[in-house]
Amino acid sequence: MQERIDLRPGRAIRHDGDPNRCAVLLPGRFYPTRAPGLWFAREAAMAAGWSALEVLGEPGEQEDPLGWERACAEAAIEVAGAAQVLVIGKSLASLLAGEISERELPAVWLTPLLGELSVIEGLARARRPTLLASGDADPTWLTDALPANPELQVLELPGVDHSLQVAGDLSASLDALRRLAESVARFSSQCA
Repeated sequence: MQERIDLRPGRAIRHDGDPNRCAVLLPGRFYPTRAPGLWFAREAAMAAGWSALEVLGEPGEQEDPLGWERACAEAAIEVAGAAQVLVIGKSLASLLAGEISERELPAVWLTPLLGELSVIEGLARARRPTLLASGDADPTWLTDALPANPELQVLELPGVDHSLQVAGDLSASLDALRRLAESVARFSSQCA
């Protein structure tokens, strides 16, 4: 069953699962939660027993994309109402890594913006397991910038770009999506 929720300023859909564990999904600037990477990350978390709260929309359509993302994330985490919350976010959402670390929540960051100091500082402060997933064809995937933090787990997908696909190669894109979903499923099970 699905329930639509008004987050003010955004909207969300709650997907049934364990009410004590909720994965909150945050879109990228122009990468909605209905796009393949986040869609299958949600499905992977739910296969591991989590309920899910999916923030709808694209922050890039807003006057203040990061402000909108932040407001939606804060509202979604509160509305989740679960004892355990797992945050799963795409690129722009990774700018909230510091705030998620302060809340001591586990997280999955798809194509995190590793060229942004605030992201690196937020990842350095993570005290809960954090999965970083991107591809070596993504210009924002700067692994040399990663802080030394034992809570960080890394999934690097060969040939995958910032859209979480291999340009011009459907089969390789689907293989990468499968690996991503399997990694999120394992990670979600570990966080339970």
